[in-house]
Amino acid sequence: MSVLSTPAFRLRVYDLMEAAQGVDPQGAREELDQIASQAEFEGHTELAQLAHTGRVLHDVVHSEDRDTVAFDVADLVHRAEALDAPALQAMALGLRAVVAGSTGESEALLADAGLAVALAEREDLPALDRCFVWVLAGAAYTTLNLWELVDELYDRAAELAPACEQPRQQAAVAVNRFLIRLDWAAALLEHGDEAQALAQLVGAEEAAETALLTPDVPDLWQRDALACRDLLTFVQHSFGVLPGGTPGRQLERLEGHRQALAEAGDVEMLPFLEAFTALGLMRLGQRAAAQDMLADGPVHSSSSGALAFQAWARAEVAMPEHPDEALQAVRDYATVVCDLRWNARNGVLAAARARIDEARLAAEHAVLSREVMRDPLTGLENRRRFDQWLGDDQHPDRPTSLILIDVDHFKQVNDVHGHAVGDEALRRVARAITDNIRDYDVAVRLGGDEFAVIMVAPDRLMERGSADQVLHRAARGRARAIAAAVANTNWDQIAPGLDVNISVGLSTGWLGEHHPGAAETLYRLCDEDLYSAKFRQTSRVRA
Repeated sequence: MSVLSTPAFRLRVYDLMEAAQGVDPQGAREELDQIASQAEFEGHTELAQLAHTGRVLHDVVHSEDRDTVAFDVADLVHRAEALDAPALQAMALGLRAVVAGSTGESEALLADAGLAVALAEREDLPALDRCFVWVLAGAAYTTLNLWELVDELYDRAAELAPACEQPRQQAAVAVNRFLIRLDWAAALLEHGDEAQALAQLVGAEEAAETALLTPDVPDLWQRDALACRDLLTFVQHSFGVLPGGTPGRQLERLEGHRQALAEAGDVEMLPFLEAFTALGLMRLGQRAAAQDMLADGPVHSSSSGALAFQAWARAEVAMPEHPDEALQAVRDYATVVCDLRWNARNGVLAAARARIDEARLAAEHAVLSREVMRDPLTGLENRRRFDQWLGDDQHPDRPTSLILIDVDHFKQVNDVHGHAVGDEALRRVARAITDNIRDYDVAVRLGGDEFAVIMVAPDRLMERGSADQVLHRAARGRARAIAAAVANTNWDQIAPGLDVNISVGLSTGWLGEHHPGAAETLYRLCDEDLYSAKFRQTSRVRA
């Protein structure tokens, strides 16, 4: 068995995705590329897709070539849809929503993030994948300042964390949580709701404490959490939420954080630290010091949310206690603009929730549609799915192999051992099939004791000559592996005296618009091959 097929490698990809955002971005990207290439070569397409997701995540965070990033994200979504893997599709959609947020495409963001959230609600998906999707969707919604929705997604991720294979994403959730509460509090202050703003700051301080206690938080994120905790202690004292305190000592600590964050090139915590410190100084009666702190500050913050907060804080500390008529008019105008922004944000929040509801209904419909194509006994695709493939006139123009499998003398199994044993035998045969084909091959129970496998030549094979011959050899190897797996199953463990073997037929040909009726021909030839094998009383795979 390949090392890549072990669960440990899946967790390794998650480790690298976290490293790609922090401690070793370039090294993480290189290893993700290696895993993706090797996984594709060995046929582990879902692992390859997960590694591609990590690579694209790195580029979303670090690359300045936004056109290439947008193309890669779109390709990631296309790959995930082709795999019909809901968790991977949700991840790709979440990343595309993040990119849409960075380019101001709010409609596209709401559509992609809404579908990602709905897909991640499926309880049959791995808990770690679901948490990752909610973190991605939260990052996208943060760009629209939809803090209530982001907070709910982080609640879901936190509740599901104990069910994850290992504690991944917890560090990201812990750090993002105090940052969005700072965003939220800043916007509430701009809106004039100081009581609610202070309540969010208390929540931000608690979230920072949680982040500091969370294992495996990268150094930069720990620095942000420490700065947040000390900042909010100062703010609560200066705003009168907490009694006492020693402002001088607190300000010394904040200045140390400020210098460290500036040297590290921090763009998330530093704008908040400067703006909130200045507001605290003003509340302590040190208006001149507050003005000095923000004198050279940018008009627009580079943090993910509360983009105007530094400018608002700068205006607030510069405003005299008794403004003249002109200044008061400007202040009144700013208040009206803030109210309009807040109301518009609430409208977007309602639209986001509506999109999630719509996507949830669509996802439920898709699940029901998939169930119609699913065999309830084995979990494989059913005859309806096979007939759909057989009658499809839009097959990709490439070689396809069809494997037909029939259980020998299955009626005797039911007659001698009973239908319960017969059902278990069919489940074991189905497992032997799925264990020995590629992730993207289609395994079907045609009915009774008959099965089929559809193998389409992948892109990498089309780049080589004689793709049909190479695919046929690969399919023959898979068919032999299935037959061997069935023969080597400990059938006696299921029922004393039980013995199960299969007959296998194989045919390969080109499908596509230039080969009308080729699927029917492939099926007929494969069926003839199967019954020839049955007539010879052998499980061997015929050429």
